[in-house]
Amino acid sequence: NDILVHWQSQSTTSESSATGQRYIHHKEKGSKVLLFVREFKSDIYGNAAPYTFLGTANYVTHNGSRPMNVTWRLDDAIPAKYLKKTNKLVVG
Repeated sequence: NDILVHWQSQSTTSESSATGQRYIHHKEKGSKVLLFVREFKSDIYGNAAPYTFLGTANYVTHNGSRPMNVTWRLDDAIPAKYLKKTNKLVVG
């Protein structure tokens, strides 16, 4: 939806690792999560495609390990002009 984002960590990240714990407890440790997305890895010229900043987010929950599947709650809703593109990436 326009507030919750599903994200998958690198394949080596477990919930007990330092990185996994940093994701889970970011707020208590005083760090912010900034979410950036891109539709394609590269542009038509083979250059890295630009990212779009979706905003700040907070940890909600996770499941799995190596990789972790994390749900983040955005502080502000995804703008409507990006929502259609993000919804097409949902796997169901």
